Amino acid sequence: MPTENKPTALLQVERSTVTKLVITGAPRLDPITVFLEDFGRRDCPTESDPNYQTAQGKITINCWDNSWNAYWGGMGPRTVAEFVARGGWDYILNCLDRGISPTVFSGKALHTLAQKCIVQRRRQQTGRHDWELGELSKSEARQLWDDIDILRSVERSSECWHHSALLTELFGDEWHYPLDGKAVEENHEYKYLRRVVEAVQQALRQEQQTAEGASHE
Repeated sequence: MPTENKPTALLQVERSTVTKLVITGAPRLDPITVFLEDFGRRDCPTESDPNYQTAQGKITINCWDNSWNAYWGGMGPRTVAEFVARGGWDYILNCLDRGISPTVFSGKALHTLAQKCIVQRRRQQTGRHDWELGELSKSEARQLWDDIDILRSVERSSECWHHSALLTELFGDEWHYPLDGKAVEENHEYKYLRRVVEAVQQALRQEQQTAEGASHE
């Protein structure tokens, strides 16, 4: 039987304004490509203004082989360029890479912390440190000093449980508390992204100042 030709429903198509910027000259950074996309405004009624609308926008940043993006659905009257330029670098950074931390766990830092623990306990500095256990004899300290070398190879904090017996000898049964926030080093990815964000913000501010200067001529 012949099939009935049904009319195809019209697809909804929305337009957005996209601006592309290429930023060069930032210290110790490859060229940065930025895409700024404004989606117009959406209704966001409030008690004081039932007709209030807020702008929506998205930013995509590419630098070398890294890419980050963020969307904001409530930018007030601002464009995405204005919103990013005026925001705090730390806020923008965390929107681009949620959950990233300025520090990361480090086996090297864990080993250094273990050395500090042994030295202080050997010197009978109980009461002057955070360790749960008391002083160590010379032979105990020497044995622990040799044993802790394995901690250098720990890559993630979750792997510490494989060395629970050693860590208990060092820090006590609640060894995870002394480690919390101390067996860490600077997160180079965080530092790198911060430099990227600050370069983008500087470029956006320059663009806005140039546009404002041109409008006053």
